[in-house]
Amino acid sequence: MYSEMNLQMNRRGALRTLAFASVCGGACGLGPGRWFLSGVQAGEMAVFRMSFDDFSQLKQSYGSVRLRVPGIPSSSSQIVVTRMPGNQFYAVSAKCTHRGVAVNAFKKGVGLLCTAHGSQFEANGKMVKSPARSSLKSYNTTYNGSDAVSVEFPNLGYSVATDFVDAGAGGRVKLEFKTLSGMDYSVQVRGTVGSGESVKTQFSLSPGGSLNKTSIGGNGNTVNLYIEPTQEAGFITIIRE
Repeated sequence: MYSEMNLQMNRRGALRTLAFASVCGGACGLGPGRWFLSGVQAGEMAVFRMSFDDFSQLKQSYGSVRLRVPGIPSSSSQIVVTRMPGNQFYAVSAKCTHRGVAVNAFKKGVGLLCTAHGSQFEANGKMVKSPARSSLKSYNTTYNGSDAVSVEFPNLGYSVATDFVDAGAGGRVKLEFKTLSGMDYSVQVRGTVGSGESVKTQFSLSPGGSLNKTSIGGNGNTVNLYIEPTQEAGFITIIRE
């Protein structure tokens, strides 16, 4: 059994990597109007959980589904997840290594087939028929033993370098980080990390520019964002989606 699904999820269900930076003013001993930010390290692993209630194909051996995972860069967001005998689950990129055409979901006796040029792959992504020249990219999976499987997407984390910039009233905070193509980034601020509402913050792309942007698209390069904190202390959150 196989099928193709384009999964639509709301913001709460989307895969997001959050980076938190602590911010403090005079209480840090830097004097009024000065801000200090710690370095930030975000988690490098995104996990997508697939419930068998939502993906009924995976309730039985040889069941397979092709889908787009929200929150993953568009260049690699389409995957195929297949259940094989013995509760073996495989998740691989749907992007054929020949010309990038999406392969079909797994079918017993056929495998993963690229109908454009005839390349074939095993459920684990191993290439078995050209013109493809290499195997499909694979992802680690974890089966919970009953009703769900999780797929891990590595290397989606990022680090954020922070600095204080003397620009604008009260000074600005510079956030520097490497982006991923196909992802959008925004900045939110809240008073404490565990409570209170996060507020989307406008930023500039230059130290003295207008604070008129609320999001920026990633292109694989490093970006510098500048915000102007309006409170004495709080947490800055960088959201990728």
